Amino acid sequence: MLGFHQEMAPDSAPDTVATAYMSIHEVLLLFTGIRYYWEKNKEILSRCLFVKDGPLAIRAQYSKLVNPIRRFLVHARDQGYLIHIFGQEKTGRFCEHLELIGRNAPVGYIFIPSNQYIKEEIQHRPNTGAPYGKDTNYGAKVFVKLNNYHQMVLNIPTGGFVEDPALSDLIGVENIFATLTTILSNRYEGALLPIELANGIASLSTYPSAQILKIFAEAKGF
Repeated sequence: MLGFHQEMAPDSAPDTVATAYMSIHEVLLLFTGIRYYWEKNKEILSRCLFVKDGPLAIRAQYSKLVNPIRRFLVHARDQGYLIHIFGQEKTGRFCEHLELIGRNAPVGYIFIPSNQYIKEEIQHRPNTGAPYGKDTNYGAKVFVKLNNYHQMVLNIPTGGFVEDPALSDLIGVENIFATLTTILSNRYEGALLPIELANGIASLSTYPSAQILKIFAEAKGF
């Protein structure tokens, strides 16, 4: 159903299959936590913040998951439960563009680029065709400058697709930004502690299993 087979040849599978699988697995794992609280305790869900390393986007044949995600976020909001999610981009065109405009932006500045702005100023192409992210993104791009050390590109859902989103269209935006300042990391520019910790744990997979056990044992004081 997801379409992994469409990237495979009869006698081989390219590296892109593994990359696509990892990307889809991250999305499904993220929403597994959301689904658990939705079924067990919606009140707790409204007080949770889910953070994804990377954009809130699913491309190519896998984008068939985007509309169900959007519909669920709208359904939850209509039921009175805000699902607080954001993704952080650390590389790519949007980050490069933020490097340019962030130099002169005031501290505390939030900028949500329109469809026209993204096409003309970031992608450098004519403002024609379908709106940016119409079929692939379940989060709007948001440029944020919290201070001179922490500026970042975030993706925050709007529920249904909004071509030119305003701040009020972003689901749970007040709670997200109220929490954002409490999870900053000073180890790297624009870093967030949850993503930094997750990447740190993932890097342990490069250690031999005995070394991993030793690290955890030392951390627990064994």
